[in-house]
Amino acid sequence: MITDGATHQLLERCQAMAGTALPEEVRRRARHCLLDHLTCSLVGAQLDYVQPSFTATAPLSGQPEATTADGRRRSAFTTAYLNGESANALDYDDTLLGHPGAPIIAAALAVGERAGATLDDLITAIVVGYETHWLLARAASPSQARAGKVRGDGVFDAIAASLAAAAVTDASAQRLGRVMGVAGAQSCVPYVAKWYERPVPSVKNNAGWNAAAAVLAVDLADSGAVGLPDVLDGPAGFWLMAGSDRWRWDDTLAETVEPAILRTGFKRFPACWHTQQYLAVLASVLQHIPEGRAIRHIQVAGPQDLQKFAETRITGPADVAFSIPTLSALLAGGVEPGPAWVHPDTLASITSLTQRVMVSHTQQRSVTVTLDDEQSLRANVPEADFAYPHPFGLTEREVRDKFDRLVSPLLGADTAGALRESVIDTDGSQKLSEITAAMHR
Repeated sequence: MITDGATHQLLERCQAMAGTALPEEVRRRARHCLLDHLTCSLVGAQLDYVQPSFTATAPLSGQPEATTADGRRRSAFTTAYLNGESANALDYDDTLLGHPGAPIIAAALAVGERAGATLDDLITAIVVGYETHWLLARAASPSQARAGKVRGDGVFDAIAASLAAAAVTDASAQRLGRVMGVAGAQSCVPYVAKWYERPVPSVKNNAGWNAAAAVLAVDLADSGAVGLPDVLDGPAGFWLMAGSDRWRWDDTLAETVEPAILRTGFKRFPACWHTQQYLAVLASVLQHIPEGRAIRHIQVAGPQDLQKFAETRITGPADVAFSIPTLSALLAGGVEPGPAWVHPDTLASITSLTQRVMVSHTQQRSVTVTLDDEQSLRANVPEADFAYPHPFGLTEREVRDKFDRLVSPLLGADTAGALRESVIDTDGSQKLSEITAAMHR
């Protein structure tokens, strides 16, 4: 259905959300989205294959307006780009219909820090951004046949991140409308589903550019630039620009009763969300292996789509997140989830285990571990709801534990603890610059 008025309805919804006291459950979820984003960006910035992004953007650093994940201060534009790229680098960042946190939080945090905004301002902006991400990606979700050629999820995040970046300082309808129109012209479209093919390059998503484009859209709009009018509406609406073959706006509005951020899932492993349930079940099975017993082979079984993740050849670190044999071997080898999962030495050490992992095509989703005496341990894999991933991911307590485990070695336990407390346990009135100061080094 081609819906006229969708642009106006989205802006009204975002303005109302920004002008209303959000429920504590929603605010707490947004705080954990922020904490998980900081975890992933701080860790991601240390990876060798992310360093070219820092090198290439050095001439764009500009005035020190906001804090990048390597602890330096750069322009808001460059900061958004680098933090968006870093947050998505390990494929460990949160998920909804794509990777909302990387571009949305990177943009809103950079603009908010530059403007002297508070944590409360940022939390509201994050909720607005996730709402936009969900509504647009859900309404424009393509048919299965179309999705195999062009995906329309990530391309909406320049708009989602732009509205979040605008809302952190001024969520008036007029300003949001200007920013949204410019963001539509700045978005990268379409996003072709090349990630199904191997090898996967180190720069596999445009999360960094979506975040930077959001900052640019805000600054262009505030400088008087005029973008696309009613960007979502009509037969040539943004959904078509994004490569989708359908637009279900009214249905999506009707089904979105609670704030969309409550749907967000936090990853247990640095891997594609499509593999998370298989890995979680495998981790559980591995705990039941008697001491002293060796693994003969592991069989991961599921529908045809699982074959996209059956490749054992790893030609670059980004390939790891899409290889079930490699991911399974990392778990079976006892490697702690995190940056070690993409380290060349680690990958070399699990080569023999990787060769013992088989991916088979069956209708029943399952994981079977066969031991050296031919005893088999088997468990079924529940099917995750990709439109509501939260129940299948980490709990909020586990998100905090993930932060402590991965960030403490980088910042020190005391500094990391203070940063976590400032995000999760404060009243929200402190300036963002006071929070990001813990990242300076």
